[in-house]
Amino acid sequence: MTVLCSLKNLSLSFGDKTIFDNASFQIDHGDKIGLIGLNGVGKSSLFKVLTGKVGVDTSTQFVFDKASAKQGSEFEYSVFLVEQNFTLPKNSCSARDYLFEYYPELKKLNHQYKSTVENEDLEKQQAVLTEMERVDFWSYQNAYESYLKSFELEDPSRDVRDLSGGEQKKILLALGLVSKANLILWDEPTNHLDIESIKKLEDELLSVGKSLVIISHDRHLLSKVCNKIVHIHDSKITEFKGSYADYLEFLNVKEEQRLKTLSKLKNTLKRETEWMRQGVKARGTRSKKRVEGFEDLSKKVSNLKAAAKKEIELNINASSRKTKKLVAFKNVDFAYGEKEMFKGLNFELHKGEKIGVLGPNGAGKTTLMKLLAKQLVPTSGEVYHADGLRINFFDQKREDLQQDKTPYELLGEGEDFVQFTDGRSLHVSSYFQNFLFIKDQLKRPLTSFSGGELNRLQLAINLKNESDVWIFDEPTNDLDIESIEILESKLESFKGTVLLISHDRSFLENVTNKVWMVENKNIEVFNSGYSQVQAYLDALEIEKSYEDSSKEEPVKTKEQDAPQAKKRKLTNKEKEALKTLPQEIEKLEENISKLEEEIGSIDYSSLDAQGSEKLNKLVETKDNAETELLEKYELLEELEKYNS
Repeated sequence: MTVLCSLKNLSLSFGDKTIFDNASFQIDHGDKIGLIGLNGVGKSSLFKVLTGKVGVDTSTQFVFDKASAKQGSEFEYSVFLVEQNFTLPKNSCSARDYLFEYYPELKKLNHQYKSTVENEDLEKQQAVLTEMERVDFWSYQNAYESYLKSFELEDPSRDVRDLSGGEQKKILLALGLVSKANLILWDEPTNHLDIESIKKLEDELLSVGKSLVIISHDRHLLSKVCNKIVHIHDSKITEFKGSYADYLEFLNVKEEQRLKTLSKLKNTLKRETEWMRQGVKARGTRSKKRVEGFEDLSKKVSNLKAAAKKEIELNINASSRKTKKLVAFKNVDFAYGEKEMFKGLNFELHKGEKIGVLGPNGAGKTTLMKLLAKQLVPTSGEVYHADGLRINFFDQKREDLQQDKTPYELLGEGEDFVQFTDGRSLHVSSYFQNFLFIKDQLKRPLTSFSGGELNRLQLAINLKNESDVWIFDEPTNDLDIESIEILESKLESFKGTVLLISHDRSFLENVTNKVWMVENKNIEVFNSGYSQVQAYLDALEIEKSYEDSSKEEPVKTKEQDAPQAKKRKLTNKEKEALKTLPQEIEKLEENISKLEEEIGSIDYSSLDAQGSEKLNKLVETKDNAETELLEKYELLEELEKYNS
C-alpha cells in the first residue's frame, strides 16, 4: 500500500494538559482505521490535526507528509470530516439542500441556476449548467439524495431543524458517503441510529474504496469494518494491524502475560528471599548473577506498579465530565482522640460518580463515609455540602427490622402505596415483588422470613428512600446472588452519586466508574472503574509482599539452628552435574541476554497479529529460561553444600 499521509514528531498541548508528545501516525491508501482511547486523550484533536483545524507545536520538528497530485487525483491527500454533532443552519434549510452547507461552490451554483430559471435568462442558465457539469454538481446531488433514500429519510423537503437526532445523523452519513475526498473521518457515526441503519452503514463502509478513520464505541462495527486499530494512550499513538476483534485478543494475551508475571514474581520473591537469608557463606561464591537477580525483583515490581499507575493518572487527566459539585473537602484533618485518621484531605464529589472505596482494614474507609454523611465532624479544615444535599448511609443492619412487623407495614408505612419524593408512587405489592418476593409474603410477619429474605427486604426498605448520594458499606455481605444482582441493577440505573465500600470485585467492576484508594491517612483518586485499577492494586500487593519478606531477620548461630541432617556423599551423577552446572548456567544467562535484546528490538508501534504472536513466544521462552536458570542455581547450591 502507498502512503496517504504521515505525521511525525506530533506534539500538542492545551494549557497544562499534554495531548500528544512526539507521537507518530501513518495512514495508507485503503486503510480502514478504528481510532480508540479514553475520553479526552486526543481522538478529536487528532481529527482536527488531520483537517488542519488546530495548530501543533512546531518546535519538535513536526512533519506532516501528504500524498501529492503528482500520483494522480485518486491518491492525492484530501480529507472530509463527518462530525459527531449536527450543525443547525442559521436559516431554514431542507434536508435536500443541507448538502450545500458543506459545499459553498455548489450552493452558489444552485442559487445561480434557480435565479436564471426564475428570470428566464437562457444564456446565463447555459453558462451555469456548463459550470455545474464541470464540478460534478449533479453527481453530488444525485448520490446524496440516493443515500438519504437508502437510509429511509422520509420527505427530504422537511426543514432539518424539525428532524429528530436519528434523522439528522442520517444526513451526516449521506454527506460522508457522497464525499469525494480520499480520507473520510467519522466521529461516532452510529450515535442515534437504529440497528438497520447501522447495518447499512457497515455495508457501505466495507465497500467504499477510500481510507477511513472511525471514532466509535460500537465494537461490532469496529470489528466488522476496520483492518487497523490505532490506540491513543499516554500521549502516544500506537498502531495495530488487524481488526478490533484481533486487537482485543492481543490485549487478552497481554493481560495473561501480566497475570503470569505477577504470579511468577510472587513465587520468585518467596523462594529467593529464603535463599538470600542463608547468608553469604551459605550461598556460595558462584551465584553473583542470582544475587543480582534477587535485587532486580524489587525494581521489576516498582516498574509494574509505575506502569499501571501511569495509565490511571492519564485516565484522570482524560476525564471530560462536567458535573455539579456535591461535596468538597479542603485541608480536612480528622482524629479519634490522639489517633490521627486523616491528614490534609482535598477532593470533590460530583453528581453521577459511582465510586469504589478501597483500602486495608482500619485505613478509615467507614470514617471517611461518615465524614461525608455529616455523621462525624472534622478536627480541622472545611467541608462543603451543596444546598439541600440528601445523603443516605446504607450499612444493612438487620437488627433495625422490627420482627413483629410485616413487609406491608414497613414498606408502605400503613399505606397501600410507596411514596417517592419526586411525586411518584408505586403500589406496595408491586414494589415488594420487584425484589423477588411473592405477593403472599407481603403480610407475613418477619419472624417467618429466612436470613436471605430479611437481607432482601432490608435492601427494599433502604432503596425506596431517594437520595442524591447513596453510601454503601459492604452492601453485599451476607446477601444472596439474587439480591446482589438486584442491587447492581439499581445502582447501574441510578442517576445520582454512589460510594461503595466493598470487597466484592465483580460487584465493584460492574458498578463503579471511579476508585478512591484510602491509605496513608489520605485518599488517591483514580478516574476509572475497578477493572482498570486492578493492575495497580496487584502491583501494590506484590510490593507489600516484597517489603514484608525483605525485612532483615537476625542471623541464626549454629547453636540456634535446628539440628541438621547428616552430611552425605555425592553420587557419581551428582559429581558430574557439579562440574557441568556452571557452564550450563553461563549458557542459559547468555541465551536470556540474547532473548532480552531480541524483545527489546521489536517495534511495538507497528505490531500486527503475527508480530504479537512472535513476541508472546519470545517472552514465554525467556520466562522458561529464567525459571530453569533459578532451578540450576538451586541445584548447584545444594550440591556445593554436600561437597564442602
